Amino acid sequence: MTSLDRVLKTLKHQEPDRIPFDLASTLVTGITKNAYINLAAYLGEETGQVELYDTIQQLPVVQEDILERLEVDIRGLIPNFARKNPPLESDGDVCSFSDEWGVKWEMPKGTLYFSATECPLSGDITEGDIDNFPWPEPADSFLFEGLEEKARKYHEAGYAVILENLCAGIFEMGCRVRGTEQFYMDLVMNPDIACNLLDKFIELKIRFYKAAAEKLGDYIQCIREVDDVAGQDALLISPQMYRNFIKPRHKRLFEAQKQFFPKPFYVWFHSDGAIFDIIPDFIEIGVEVLNPVQLTAKGMYPEKLKAEYGKDITFWGGGVNTQQILPTGTPAEVEKEVKERIKHLAPGGGFIFGTVHNIQDDVPPENIMAMLKALNELRDY
Repeated sequence: MTSLDRVLKTLKHQEPDRIPFDLASTLVTGITKNAYINLAAYLGEETGQVELYDTIQQLPVVQEDILERLEVDIRGLIPNFARKNPPLESDGDVCSFSDEWGVKWEMPKGTLYFSATECPLSGDITEGDIDNFPWPEPADSFLFEGLEEKARKYHEAGYAVILENLCAGIFEMGCRVRGTEQFYMDLVMNPDIACNLLDKFIELKIRFYKAAAEKLGDYIQCIREVDDVAGQDALLISPQMYRNFIKPRHKRLFEAQKQFFPKPFYVWFHSDGAIFDIIPDFIEIGVEVLNPVQLTAKGMYPEKLKAEYGKDITFWGGGVNTQQILPTGTPAEVEKEVKERIKHLAPGGGFIFGTVHNIQDDVPPENIMAMLKALNELRDY
């Protein structure tokens, strides 16, 4: 089977020849810069000047020869966002930049990633301030330059292809441009402002989908949609608040995807944390693929996830714990966990192997290789 055949059969909840494998196709299935450099050195591969596709998380473009060597089935398309390789400012202690949404990001010396420090719509605002804000143009042809050629190349080579999204999720973007505390207050005390902002992101995303489908729709199987609505132990907002404010808007996004993109196309959704209780809500509004499958979060047991939702949802991720086991476990512990995850999630299809979110800088290459060793031992159905 080709990689595309393998992925499509999996998404249909059938068993292909072997479990598909994803690494570095999106902003949430990647490997950070230093971990990548260390892995490449371990493999005897030269990386040269590392190109980033996300400065905030320090995620590099993984070389094609390494993807081929590791037998990765998915290829990602990353639009030409300003945050890929923005001009950086530094005062010696802090490195910073502002993205296309007006959010300022900073990385203090000695740290690994950027964090948002200034929000362009913080404080008291009106709906007019939202309407008049200089929003990025979501259908700008520059975003898609060079992507059609890449997409065609990947498709002709037999890979499944996923497109990166315009921005973070609508809930997350509300927190970014307003500030998390302020946006939470808006949802309770000023819902008109919160809803106006959410609807602006809906509008921008749908315009992006339409432009992307016109240019790339013949080649891609998914677009990464996202909203982190949970933490390690609980939802970040109440289930009722999710259902009142966020769920109907997510539904609009997923319906637009299905409208614009030709089949075979699957609704792909990333949401971290303890989301078990609202997975039925996701299924109801059209989610077909769930990532990252954070099995260390409260209530996220692999056996229960597969039993309850395995007929409706493809689990894309969940292959190994990136919080403890992958960075600090022994290679034997990594292998043991990978084998347990495959045992619970792979039967009957509906499982694409990947780590739980990005491989972080503190993961030794020996543990990545142990993960791959265990995967390859059990990859065939």
